[in-house]
Amino acid sequence: MKNILLFLLCLPLFTFAQREKLLYGYAYGMIHDGSGGGGVTANVELLNHIISVGPGVELTSYNDHSLIPVFADVKIKHRFGHVDPYITGQFGRNGYNVTRTAEVPSGTGQESVTFNESGKYFYGAGAGVAWHIRKMGVFASYIYRGYKYRYPDRIAEEDHSVVFGEKSVNANVFVVGIVF
Repeated sequence: MKNILLFLLCLPLFTFAQREKLLYGYAYGMIHDGSGGGGVTANVELLNHIISVGPGVELTSYNDHSLIPVFADVKIKHRFGHVDPYITGQFGRNGYNVTRTAEVPSGTGQESVTFNESGKYFYGAGAGVAWHIRKMGVFASYIYRGYKYRYPDRIAEEDHSVVFGEKSVNANVFVVGIVF
């Protein structure tokens, strides 16, 4: 997993070796529901520079613990001179695994359960704009994300085992960075 993350982080560096600009790298800082972070994405331009798709990885936090989203990024855009307004969609997994204790309903009331709260998947949609100055530029975007986490639902009465479900969390993500 570490090798994959390292590869994704270095992928935008390959954009400097192109003759025709079909691969764009995005390096950015972000505010993820009040927590700082950063990330990189690398997008390949398709269909006459209208659609771009590629992988992305970020490092941020949730509840004071590290959160590492790894995702596919899709942008639909149209260039007006040096300006690219776009809409974006992101779909992926969030690397999050924290030991927690929570009160869970059981047949006799509430019981305290210690468990690993782990990230399952996430999705996001948003919009942004990029301004290109020769080979580099700047961009800003807003993305609304929905995260799903593994979380205990209840304690089964018949065998006293913990039954897990999903916990949904939404986040506002503000991003500012460079595009190259």
